[in-house]
Amino acid sequence: MFGVDAFYYEEKIVFALREKDKNPHDNGIWIATKLEHHEQLKKQIKDVRIIKDFGPKTWMLLPADSDHFEEGMIKVSELIKEHSELIGNVPKPKKKKCK
Repeated sequence: MFGVDAFYYEEKIVFALREKDKNPHDNGIWIATKLEHHEQLKKQIKDVRIIKDFGPKTWMLLPADSDHFEEGMIKVSELIKEHSELIGNVPKPKKKKCK
């Protein structure tokens, strides 16, 4: 997916990992979420923020250089395990190509 490794839990995409030389400020864990959950995630995960240069606004970023990276990823993992509505999006089905 766009040169990053994406991870799914059941039918939902839950996060992606990014480490690139271009725009390194957006390296880290991209958390799949919905816009209405951003404020709640900011309260639960230190340093989580909007991705600056990439991705739709449904993604948030836990920066790779965060001082709270490990504890943030643990919290993301816990939310995924709990089936929290805060994490994950069901991708839209791909359109079939016409012949």
